[in-house]
Amino acid sequence: MSFRNLRFYILLFFSLGANAQRENYLKLPDQKVTLYYEDEGSGNPIIFIPGWTMTTRFFSKQKEYFSKQYRFITFDPRGQGESQKTSVGNSYDVHAQDLAEFIKLLKLKNVVLVGWSSGCITMFEYLKQFGTGNIKQVFFIDETPKWVGDMDFEWVYGNFDDYRSSLLGLTRSRTRDAAGTVNWMLQNPVSDNDKKWMVNDMLKTPNHVALSLYIDGLAADYIDVVKNTETPSRSAFFLRDSWYGKASLWLNKEAPFFNTVAITSHAMFWEKPKEFNDLLMGYLKD
Repeated sequence: MSFRNLRFYILLFFSLGANAQRENYLKLPDQKVTLYYEDEGSGNPIIFIPGWTMTTRFFSKQKEYFSKQYRFITFDPRGQGESQKTSVGNSYDVHAQDLAEFIKLLKLKNVVLVGWSSGCITMFEYLKQFGTGNIKQVFFIDETPKWVGDMDFEWVYGNFDDYRSSLLGLTRSRTRDAAGTVNWMLQNPVSDNDKKWMVNDMLKTPNHVALSLYIDGLAADYIDVVKNTETPSRSAFFLRDSWYGKASLWLNKEAPFFNTVAITSHAMFWEKPKEFNDLLMGYLKD
């Protein structure tokens, strides 16, 4: 190998190292749990929080885009993905405490939080327990502050009868339930390879953890939190088309501090990443 070629490979090695994604495990001493997280870029921190049984991998199409201008961070909540599995603490009030300690240990300031689905419940709980003192903006991707209620008067997913089949499916066949969730959250069919890794990632959450979090979400009510939260910069709910009309009417009346943004599916950020990323960036820049 010539000296010129050797120098090229040395420079390439250090260049790749300088731009490499930081994949880390962070031990939260107070919460006695270790979380897997990804950390890339620099600037104002923006934290993406996955939904129920989901993982950081679902935000892979946001990483490169946002890390160019922000410090992009995402993590697997306790019990999910590569994070530590615990027999206790599998509830969203504890997830919020995990998030608070995570922010503290990384010494993050003026944080932007982006939650997807049940990841929003972690954010609701965080706002309830810790307020907005260190939070610049919050963005909720397709999640209501209350799952069960009167559909004629509230913005909810449905009543308890609507959850009977999903609860039975969750307790009897996690694999079939996970596959059904993938089909539901996407507007268009996904490739076999993508569906396989999505289901496999969801199944990294043990059954007892998945059920505990599901029941916790089922019983939760964060309407007062949403009504009383105001952030320094514009925050928003991103809502899928199928319930945008009802949800936006409710939010405009009950929580006018928030903007509402129509998206095409529960996981538009995966299906149409460019369109979604540009939408979110518009609110970050504004």
